Amino acid sequence: MSVTTLLFDLDGTLLETAPGIVGCYRHTFLHLGVEIPETLDLHEFIGPPMKDNFRRLLDEAQTEAAVEIYRQCYEQKGQWQASVYAGIDQAVQTLSTTYRLMVATSKRSAFAQQMMGHFGLAPYFSAIYGVEAENLSESKAALIGRILQEHGLTPAEVVMIGDRAFDILGAKAHQMRSVGVLWGYGSPGELQTHGADLLCEHPLHLPQCVASLGGPTPAHSGF
Repeated sequence: MSVTTLLFDLDGTLLETAPGIVGCYRHTFLHLGVEIPETLDLHEFIGPPMKDNFRRLLDEAQTEAAVEIYRQCYEQKGQWQASVYAGIDQAVQTLSTTYRLMVATSKRSAFAQQMMGHFGLAPYFSAIYGVEAENLSESKAALIGRILQEHGLTPAEVVMIGDRAFDILGAKAHQMRSVGVLWGYGSPGELQTHGADLLCEHPLHLPQCVASLGGPTPAHSGF
């Protein structure tokens, strides 16, 4: 079956969001009086479910408090400390002429929708999925499963595009193909080790990368 639908991660794939995310994690730990180990790079927290990140350093009660502190920080300023990766605008505009595009992110859905609108990408996407407040630990695999079910999609017609192992593993859980992007927060080794079907070096190469996995080549792609 030919590819009809592309699922995009958000952080590290569509948007460069590290300044806001790392800043709000740092603010949260400082507010709680928790010292961040020198060996911990907070960029590792970009991608996994938020509660899983906090549980690395906090007990369950502290984790619940941390989630609320982080939410307030991110709502007030963190979500706006981001930018669209160079070439993404052109790539998604081109891809949207041939495929149905959706966002599948472990970010709260409300933040994802606000940011996609603010940074001008929402018009190219038919749906924007994130995690809900009552289920912040939802895995990428579970999120993808929810999207497949709600839209009546088969894994064979969908490709996951993301920058971290969680995106690749989420796709593999449903026997879906995946593209690992190299402009985000994951390394080539991380993406290859976890089974990405293809690595893509630049946003403008995305139409060609998807076509090589069985999708039609968008008309007038220019790539």
